[in-house]
Amino acid sequence: MKRSMRVMKTAAAAAVVGAASLTFAGAAQAACGLSLQPAQEQWVIRYNPFEDDSAQHQFDLALVNNGNSSCNGDIVLRVRGEVFGLSRVGASERVPYAVLDQRNGQDVTPRSGESPQGLRGRPEVQLTSGERGLERFSFVAVPQDGLSQGLYAQTVYLGVRARNGEMLAEKPITLALEVAPAAVMGLKGQFQRSRGTARIELGELTEGVKPLNTSLYVRSTGGYRVSVTSLNQGRLRQAGTDWYVNYGLKLGPRDMNLAAAHSFDVTSPRSRNDDYPLTVRIGDVAGKRAGAYSDTLTFTVAAI
Repeated sequence: MKRSMRVMKTAAAAAVVGAASLTFAGAAQAACGLSLQPAQEQWVIRYNPFEDDSAQHQFDLALVNNGNSSCNGDIVLRVRGEVFGLSRVGASERVPYAVLDQRNGQDVTPRSGESPQGLRGRPEVQLTSGERGLERFSFVAVPQDGLSQGLYAQTVYLGVRARNGEMLAEKPITLALEVAPAAVMGLKGQFQRSRGTARIELGELTEGVKPLNTSLYVRSTGGYRVSVTSLNQGRLRQAGTDWYVNYGLKLGPRDMNLAAAHSFDVTSPRSRNDDYPLTVRIGDVAGKRAGAYSDTLTFTVAAI
């Protein structure tokens, strides 16, 4: 009698265990199986500060529910273990940015380390079993003036989180701003402009050094090369005649050889904001015919 009682208790226990196993398996089969599939795992904005009015681009993210139950949650971006902002190796500056969900205008920028949650209506992502969805994001960088060339980046973790706090899926995405090597130049000070060409009046020609109240400026995202070409190879010529006066030119402290095309390089890993005051040195004017003498100088700048 005692032995059969023990058998019955063992059989009952086995039945309970079996029922628990069946219940657990049923729950696993009904799970959300969300997969995030970005078209690009690096979202890059290419930016020339001297040509582009803004730094922004749109990127797509596909969401697929491979599970047997619906997936409902909110888009969230997280930054792990670093300060918010795009950064470049070897540089201290950080570039702020924003990420917007284009479908509903939701700002998901992780300014404090994670997207702001706030009070939202229905979940942003709602996918039934086997359903596929598409999210489009606007990535907008806010570069400051004087930004140096190079790649500024930050890795964020883009995910979908259920309202109970469970992370349904997450994917690392690199956000990057690529600042192009670029340079611009111009004149400032005293000069006139006619038909797109600057004209500097030298006044009465007398032998010697004459500083001009004009400067050549260069703005660049890094190193650059300045080239100067003289139409008359360093001579002020009277139009329609063979009369000329030799002259020289200095850009800041640099003597330029006007007898042929001349250039100089400025190497720099950082952005530049340089001014070069112009100075001319007038040669011998004794015995020269009276009249107007002129030359045309062409300045060019290129990023290096």
